[in-house]
Amino acid sequence: MVKIFNCGHDSHHKNPCNILHANGLDDYLLLLIKQYAWIYIKDEKCIVTPNSVLLFPPHTPIHYGCDTAGYNDDWIHFDLSGTDTGLLDSFAFSYGTVLQPRDFHRLSDYAKIISDEFHSDGIYRESIIDKLMHIFLFVLDEELKKIAESSSGSPKYYYEFARLRTQIYNSPAAEWSVSQLAKTLCLSCSHFQHLYSRFFGCSCQHDIILARIELAKFYLTTTDMSIYQLSIFCGYETDLHFMRQFKKYIGVTPSEYRLQTQHIGT
Repeated sequence: MVKIFNCGHDSHHKNPCNILHANGLDDYLLLLIKQYAWIYIKDEKCIVTPNSVLLFPPHTPIHYGCDTAGYNDDWIHFDLSGTDTGLLDSFAFSYGTVLQPRDFHRLSDYAKIISDEFHSDGIYRESIIDKLMHIFLFVLDEELKKIAESSSGSPKYYYEFARLRTQIYNSPAAEWSVSQLAKTLCLSCSHFQHLYSRFFGCSCQHDIILARIELAKFYLTTTDMSIYQLSIFCGYETDLHFMRQFKKYIGVTPSEYRLQTQHIGT
């Protein structure tokens, strides 16, 4: 069985951080890093780029951090027991080193589901978490093996696109332009859009919209910002455009979504 002791999704550090566990921890620590950071590997400080995964086994030294404000990650403390004790033995994981799966955001989506379930009070919570963690670990293994089997390590431009995608999801309200994004990689708009869809299964513009909608959903449930204020905050020029787009993707208006989620939380 896979048991989670604590976890979090999309955690942010307002200040630079320096996290040291000289003697390690009693459980596994899994990090999905979304911001430039660093890690000490055999006493050498190494840069960690966005869209990286780190996995530390129990009782091994851990030292990582970020020299600027805004460090952002998903994190899971877990342990294995019973028939799952040797679950990771055949996986393509390399403990304490930087892993770079192709579809990082797929893994982050699973981390969100796992975190939501962990912080729930469902009667099948532990069993559901066990199944979700199995899925997560198998998906991570699959992503890493795809890279190992590729003669070039990964498709050309993939990591550049992955970094851009992380920037979009970290700052969805920015004035993103497909033409400007393509220019940063010295690609034509058509080639850029073709590659983006190939890598992530949707257009860049569609991803920008989804990132803004996710941001709006969070603030609808955690603040009392007006719909107009929220539309500007999420990067929309008018509240009417925001409301139409939100309903198109979520099925209800922002106000209706706020009422529904408030009802669920009571």
